[in-house]
Amino acid sequence: MTTKGDENELLRSVALQNANSILAARRRAERRSEAYLAEAQRLSHTGSFGWKPSTGEIVWSEETFRIFQYDRTSIPTVEVVLQRVHPEDAALVKQTIERASQNGRDFDHEYRLVMPDSSVKYVRVVAHALNDTSGSVEFVGTVMDVTAAKQAEEALRRSESNLAEGQRLTHTGSWAWRVAGRDASHLSEEWYRIYGFDPEEGMPAWEERLRRIHPEDRTKWQRAIDRAIGEKSDYEVEFRILLPDGTIKYIHTVGHPVLNASGDLTEFVGSAADITERKRAEVLLAGEKRLLEMIARGDSRKLILEGACLLVEELASGSLCSILLLDPSANCLRHGAAPSLPKTYTEAIDGAVIGPSVGSCGTAAYRVEPVIVSDIATDPLWADFRDLASAHELRACWSTPILSSAGKVLGTFATYYREPRSASSQEHNVIERITHLASIAIEREQGEEVLRQAQADLAHVSRVTTMGELTASLAHEVNQPIAAAVTNAKTCLRWLMRDHPDVEEACAAASRVVKDGTRAAEIVSRIRLLFKKGTWQRELVDVNEVIREMIVLLRGETTRYSISVRTELAADLAQVMGDRVQLQQVLMNLMINGIDAMKDVDGTRELAIKSQRAENERVVVSVTDTGVGLPAQQADQIFQAFFTTKPHGTGMGLRISSSIVESHGGRLWAADNPPCGASFYFTLPTIVEADE
Repeated sequence: MTTKGDENELLRSVALQNANSILAARRRAERRSEAYLAEAQRLSHTGSFGWKPSTGEIVWSEETFRIFQYDRTSIPTVEVVLQRVHPEDAALVKQTIERASQNGRDFDHEYRLVMPDSSVKYVRVVAHALNDTSGSVEFVGTVMDVTAAKQAEEALRRSESNLAEGQRLTHTGSWAWRVAGRDASHLSEEWYRIYGFDPEEGMPAWEERLRRIHPEDRTKWQRAIDRAIGEKSDYEVEFRILLPDGTIKYIHTVGHPVLNASGDLTEFVGSAADITERKRAEVLLAGEKRLLEMIARGDSRKLILEGACLLVEELASGSLCSILLLDPSANCLRHGAAPSLPKTYTEAIDGAVIGPSVGSCGTAAYRVEPVIVSDIATDPLWADFRDLASAHELRACWSTPILSSAGKVLGTFATYYREPRSASSQEHNVIERITHLASIAIEREQGEEVLRQAQADLAHVSRVTTMGELTASLAHEVNQPIAAAVTNAKTCLRWLMRDHPDVEEACAAASRVVKDGTRAAEIVSRIRLLFKKGTWQRELVDVNEVIREMIVLLRGETTRYSISVRTELAADLAQVMGDRVQLQQVLMNLMINGIDAMKDVDGTRELAIKSQRAENERVVVSVTDTGVGLPAQQADQIFQAFFTTKPHGTGMGLRISSSIVESHGGRLWAADNPPCGASFYFTLPTIVEADE
């Protein structure tokens, strides 16, 4: 039987056991909580601390010890903390600690720590002030290791800086714009620079951006945008922009669509590259190639110089170019080319003398150096020409002398503008390159003129030499009609001296005298023509007539060596534009070579001369002999200067003939004539082709 006392004792025992169990459970929970907290601090690199400024007591969590890299046996103090602080941050940290201990307010600051291995950590300390039961201030807070974040921020800053620098160096801006409303959501610093907008004024609206596009390229640009929106696709387009100051830039832009989770097109992101320099370089290179081809092709100087002016005008927007050529005999500048300047202006400055204060061109030729006049209205060099320039709305003029390979002035290259402005280094470079090409064209023509004169002199010497060799034959040819005329004159006298003069017979004899005298005069005239010295004379020439003339002139030689002459002359042969005397010389050289090749051979001796029409509106003339043929193993050398197979030959006949034919736009060549002999052919353009 249990008593009341036993029950009370039992209840006390059970209660004590429950209390111990609860206390143990609470302690286990606290330990778990502390473990969780320690693990969380470790994972987040965030330690905790407590600090009583009045006593200097500091309590650190395990993670705080790890952050500062002190072992648990160390006693945390302000001095211990300051030992780790970076020297450059120490003063600021001391000031923060002192201020917090005095005013008892929360604080939040960042600073660097220098670890024992010399590595650097960035920490952020956040502390909250509390009042304890005695009224003293104590702080509780956290110490966060933010090194990784700081390094990421620094890397991001470097990346952004590198990106901005890369964009600046490559002239490539980045952008993003929303399809709805066309508003820009991002425009890089380089984009603002390229398009000439001020970033301080905010992002320009769609209409403002659209107005920057060159009017001639807006349709192309809009078409590319509309297609990309409709197809939700990339787009790539080249176009020009026109800045408020008149500057034109070439832009290459690439856009990429951005879709939302539903597949709807929300915006485009992309880049805009300023390719102006590349485009200008391409235009300049293509233009230089075109001008060099014109020079090599032998186009007229006027066309080449006009092409040079137009090329610079294409590269320098708003420019008007002019080339003046030096006339050394009058010490003045003459009009060379100015395709875009008013004719009244070019006529007014034609013949301007060279001097120390004669506008830009006259002064540049005088100084032999570039003259840059940025404002004609105020520059003293233009005092005598200011009104003329003003009347034609010309406000700036840069002139560069065109120099020969020997450094002599050949002329000037001028660039005019309708507003005051100075030349950039790029424009200087373009003008320098174009003036060099202009000098090549001018010197080439001057050299060709000297060469033409030398060739004419050489051809004249060759003709005189040849005619000297044919003196006996030519004398015989002239003597024949003269002797016939004398005989007919005597016959005429006999008919008239009869007792009953036979007037009819006398008239017939007199007519024969006239005919023989005319024939002799024509022969002498042709000989005199071949002896004549002069420059190349262009005229319409009947090739068949020239052939007949040379046959008559060389008839004495063909008769002397028993050579028959056969002709096949096309009746409908077109006339050619050329120098009659020079073409006579070509035929004479070829016919004499044929005669020389046959005069010592046995068998048939025939000289065949043929003319016919060829393709491309050309005339072909051939001279064929039955002589010894072309020299074996040396056929490719017969047109070289000084090559000859004749004992007393000069080796210049075929070289001169080839040069004459080429100067007429034709070609001279040779071939064997089986079974014996050789054929020489030359082509000449007809007047139709020559006029094209």
